[in-house]
Formats: sequence, structure tokens, C-alpha cells
Amino acid sequence: MPLDIGVGVLLSLLVSHLFGFEANWQFICAGILFSLLVDVDILPFLWPTNYNHRSFFHYPLLYVPVTFVVYFIFGPVWATLFGLSVLSHFIHDTIGIGWGVAWLAPFSLRKFLFPEKRRRSALGFFMTWLPEEEKTIATEYHDPHWVKTYYLRPNPIAYVEYGTLLISFVVLVLYFSHVL
Repeated sequence: MPLDIGVGVLLSLLVSHLFGFEANWQFICAGILFSLLVDVDILPFLWPTNYNHRSFFHYPLLYVPVTFVVYFIFGPVWATLFGLSVLSHFIHDTIGIGWGVAWLAPFSLRKFLFPEKRRRSALGFFMTWLPEEEKTIATEYHDPHWVKTYYLRPNPIAYVEYGTLLISFVVLVLYFSHVL
């Protein structure tokens, strides 16, 4: 999540620069929300259920027509911000601690992942699996304390996530103080 927020800020500033206008807080907040939008399916997951996070909200191909709708309603600036922010989230979920992304869904539910060190040493540099295989993989490799493991202890993933967030805040301060 810190990485998604930081990238949302940076993409907002990048898109505003590419389209030649000064970003405002609403545009930057939209970039953050767009970067986090894909994880809206985690809300039911916060309560004890059999719900599976990474539902159809995590199907990248479904966002292609949504991006076109954003384009036709709000224009190219907003569509670019939306498309890049959502894409960045999927890339983030394909690398590291997550459970991969079904890039070709709904045509194929096969997930793809470049895992973090622990799973990579056991399973290789690149992982792919079908939904019926996920329960077995999750049983063996799921860390029930993943928040503590990856976000509350020093480790390379935390450094990247919090580092990106910190860099985005510095860039944001510089941007609004008109240094950039």
C-alpha cells in the first residue's frame, strides 16, 4: 500500500507534466485513489469470510474498457492517469510479496508472479499457477503475519515501499513549493 500511494502521487505529477498543466490536490488524490482502486476487493476480506481477495477487480483486461469509458467521459488526461495508476498496481502485485495477477483473465485465470526471496529460493524466479493450485501453494507459503514481516521490520520490500512513499512526499513538497 505505501508503494501504491507513492506511485499514485508520482504518476499524478508525471501526467500533469506530460499534459502541460499544474497538478492540484484533487488530481493527486485521484492518482492515489486510482492506484489503490484495484484493492477495493479487500474490504469484505477484512471480516472473517470465505471471500477471496484478488477477485475480478484484479483482472487487468477488465480495466481496458473502463479506461476508454474514463477517456470518453473525462478526457485523455484522466484516462491516462487512471490507466497508468491501475497498471502500476498490477505490476506491483506481480512482483514481490503478493499472490500474483491473472493478467489474461477472464480468458485464463492463471496467475503470474515474480516472488520475493523466500518463495523464489524454493520455487524459482517466476511462478505461475491455476486457481485450483493456489490453496496448496498458499497453505505452504502464506505468512499469517505478513504485515509485521514485510511492513513493520527492516527488509528490502519495506525499504522499497516506504522509500517510494518518502520520495513521493519530497517530490510533492518540492512541486508545491514550485522548485520543480
